[in-house]
Amino acid sequence: MNEQLVDWITRFQKDKDIDALANLKDYCYDMIEPLIIEFTEKYGEDAGELLRLKWDKRFYFIFTKYQLNVGLPLDNFVKNTYRFYFMQVLKKAGY
Repeated sequence: MNEQLVDWITRFQKDKDIDALANLKDYCYDMIEPLIIEFTEKYGEDAGELLRLKWDKRFYFIFTKYQLNVGLPLDNFVKNTYRFYFMQVLKKAGY
């Protein structure tokens, strides 16, 4: 993982740095959008719109859980965590 990502994650987790979190959101969006597209194709446009509204509501919480020392690649963590979260959102919404 590049040093900039490590810095943002560390600053957010240690100091609750909102700028670092915003940078992480921007960086991770490209990992999350393909999942939204996948669920949109499976469940329809309304489901996709719902996920686009909800994706960042749990971002703060999700990034309190990522552990740098475990060695899990960030993209795997983001994709797996968001897949699970999106399935919960859709289930709650009746999909």
